[in-house]
Amino acid sequence: MTTTTLMPLRLSNLMDSFFAPAACRADVDRTSHRVPRAEVLEGDKDYIIRMDLPGVNRENLEIEIEDETLSVAATREREVPEGYRALRNEWAGGKVAFKRAFTLGQGIAADGIQASLENGTLTLTLPKSEQALPRRIEVK
Repeated sequence: MTTTTLMPLRLSNLMDSFFAPAACRADVDRTSHRVPRAEVLEGDKDYIIRMDLPGVNRENLEIEIEDETLSVAATREREVPEGYRALRNEWAGGKVAFKRAFTLGQGIAADGIQASLENGTLTLTLPKSEQALPRRIEVK
């Protein structure tokens, strides 16, 4: 079990920082790229994609659709408050870039896609196109 203290220059902190991955070291440029976790749900008339994007603001979020690919890109920056210095950071601090892409196929009405961001969760609603919806055929 590793013990971590807030005091600098303790042997445990020195060893932890030496063996820690680069994203946890305070002395390197900590930009990490992450693929956000997602779930895809299917309803009768649409699909819902939900993604975890902790700490991301709407201003730092880009959603694009090109051909049949829906792309989501976001960035988050964590700053050390003035008067402080980072001794240890396990939050993947610095600048974090989130990227994810989905291949949609032709069954999506791209003009009707809606997005909302609430409490760190991005929700995309993708309506099915009229051609993809089930139809009842009347027998004459």
